[in-house]
Amino acid sequence: MSKENKDQFGLFRSIFWPVHRSEVKKVLSMLLLLFLLCVSYGVLRNLKDTIILTARNSGAEVIPFIKVWGMLPGVFLATWFYTRLRRYFKKENVFYIIITSFVAYFLLFAFYLYPNSQQLHLEKVGDWMSSFLPQGFQGFIALVRNWTFTSFYVISELWAVIVLAVLYWGFANDFTQVNEAKRTYGILNIGSNIAPIMGGTLALTFSNSISLPFLSSITDHWTHTITQLIILISLLGIASMAVYFWINRKILDPQEAKASLSQTVEEKAESAKKPRLSLRESVRYILRSRYLVPLAIIVLGYNISINFTDVLWKEQLKRFFSDPNEMLEHMNKITVGIGILATIGGVFFSFMVTRLGWTFTAIITPVVMTTLAVGFFTFLFCGDALMAVSSTLFGLTPFAMTVYCGSVQNCLSKAGKYSVFDATKELAFLPLDAESKLKGKAAIDGLGSGIGKSGSSLTYQGFIIVLGSVALSTPYIAGILFCVLLAWIFCVVSLGKQFKKMTTGDQVAASAGIPELSQ
Repeated sequence: MSKENKDQFGLFRSIFWPVHRSEVKKVLSMLLLLFLLCVSYGVLRNLKDTIILTARNSGAEVIPFIKVWGMLPGVFLATWFYTRLRRYFKKENVFYIIITSFVAYFLLFAFYLYPNSQQLHLEKVGDWMSSFLPQGFQGFIALVRNWTFTSFYVISELWAVIVLAVLYWGFANDFTQVNEAKRTYGILNIGSNIAPIMGGTLALTFSNSISLPFLSSITDHWTHTITQLIILISLLGIASMAVYFWINRKILDPQEAKASLSQTVEEKAESAKKPRLSLRESVRYILRSRYLVPLAIIVLGYNISINFTDVLWKEQLKRFFSDPNEMLEHMNKITVGIGILATIGGVFFSFMVTRLGWTFTAIITPVVMTTLAVGFFTFLFCGDALMAVSSTLFGLTPFAMTVYCGSVQNCLSKAGKYSVFDATKELAFLPLDAESKLKGKAAIDGLGSGIGKSGSSLTYQGFIIVLGSVALSTPYIAGILFCVLLAWIFCVVSLGKQFKKMTTGDQVAASAGIPELSQ
């Protein structure tokens, strides 16, 4: 934020509420819309995991297969569907069509697909595939066998891709000027961090404390929970459409909208000139820069680590919780914790990076993940030897300690991602010149999604296929994970030294809108 804006708002308002009076309604309404969409995703994220993990003949081994053979085709088809809609409908109507499509599918799943899943699932096809495919293909077989659950997992994940990334942020960018975005997007970010608190709390309430009268005919507890949560998600989706309608009718000034759309056309024409690097070009460009190499490894490190640890942790959850309601309750509590810690981290990020330095702030996430990974694998591999110690010190079995170490790691790593990891990553681009900043970001973002996410899932698939299960793959995955984590920490230190040399305090501080940075 510029010095002019600081003086205009005052010290505390420039930090906590840098919004002009004429912008208040717009910012609050956009914040409410984002909040509703993020709360919906928070409920969906835990529900989809619990459904697929507790399905018959399924487990954590199915997740790497879904991410490659379910999510990639799903994203492609969803993107194609969105572009076709944009060709024939106004952008406002596209929002209504897509949200309605999501809500319609979720209601179909709750009231037809899930209650009739035993009849709809491809049990005979799954048995036939199991008769000639090796044990390591059980994850892929579960993906095919439990196709309704697979579809629910994919559609739920597409909420984040299509609704949040494309619809919401596309809408926000269309009607927000650059100088306004610099002041208000931080507020929206904090709102998205608070949303999981509400999402987890609402999910716990609808799972345990509320029973809708018209669902009294459903006697199975788990089916009842799924139905109530999907009704909650549907209500949130309808509320988001109402808020979106209100914003377009009551908040956005027609002249302002026209000017913003005109600006958007110019920006799109300008963005057409921006580089779109392939994966090979991304690697080549990064390797030419000593500064971008450690930054790319940092981004890869997070994506690989979180994918590896996520599958390992969910495998333990599958074994630890026999009741899906208990598993879902546990995951919702973790979601609440993620929201609380991410919000606290976001509020104190500026203090940490200015007082303690970029390196200290950036290294928090990998150090926490490494420390808790040590505890996780210690209790996992040495459970029998640690039985007495675990029972005496913690009053829990080593298996329970494995689950709780994984839960804490999942909570802290995702909270760190939302609060300090993303922010320090973006801050690291500031010392670069315009071309390096533009191409470097495009290259690293492409590399992070191309290799970090898909590559780690393919690697996991390879181990599961060759060795036969997640459990047998765990020692090898653990070895790779610790190598990745150590490389991540080393690169943070290395990049921190270069960052300090390339910055001259005031120059970067002015660009970042914060006081002079320390190492």
